[in-house]
Amino acid sequence: MKESSTYQAIKEEGRREGREEARREGRREMARRILLRLGEDRFGGRPTAAQEVAIAAITDLERLEELVLRAGHVDSWAQLLNPPASPRVRRKGCRR
Repeated sequence: MKESSTYQAIKEEGRREGREEARREGRREMARRILLRLGEDRFGGRPTAAQEVAIAAITDLERLEELVLRAGHVDSWAQLLNPPASPRVRRKGCRR
């Protein structure tokens, strides 16, 4: 069975998927490292333990990249990780 072309194709597909997932995880880890280094420099120190846990929990590469960019526009880890709520949009004809 191990010599069958179907088995070999399935095995190779699994390897490919594994390599791609490893690349994605590598990119996420690099983005986290850049974020932490940039933040340490910009904010004068490391994030709190809770903030580090929050950063480690982010799995979306795009979100990590957005935080790296945003770090240049805020003054603290708290501002970076807890952006102000967007203002509510008032609809025409609606009262508050």
